[in-house]
Amino acid sequence: MFRTIPFHFKNNASEKSREVLDRFWDFAMEQAHNPVGRAASVIFPFRVDAIELPDRYELFAELPGFTKEEITVAYEGESTLTIRAERPEPEMESVRYLCRERRTGTFERSFEIDDIDKNAVTVSFENGVLHIVLPKVQGNEDKMVYDIK
Repeated sequence: MFRTIPFHFKNNASEKSREVLDRFWDFAMEQAHNPVGRAASVIFPFRVDAIELPDRYELFAELPGFTKEEITVAYEGESTLTIRAERPEPEMESVRYLCRERRTGTFERSFEIDDIDKNAVTVSFENGVLHIVLPKVQGNEDKMVYDIK
């Protein structure tokens, strides 16, 4: 099972409605002096694509402007993967911003992912894209299949 935490669309939402909502949030976050942009950073701190293949899950997170030292990837508990990135406040004194759109602080996304091999996870970061490969557990020793007679 794979799902984002805590925000997700209703199961019956059509692709078209998702597309419209994505375009709205993109527009709202790009507007200067719009408080929706700050609120949206809590809901959508950064974009992630997730795919499922027969033997693994793969996540691609857009984190432009970060260094790999500013990013933490952790598998916590039984099934929670957390990606955290932190951009510190610039150390400039007596600066008056004419326009300030780049956000600072901690950005975090969590996903519930079951049945992965925690020891075989690989993480790489190149050109602002974090790539996480989560191999699925091969076989289930606890599962018993019975023949029907």
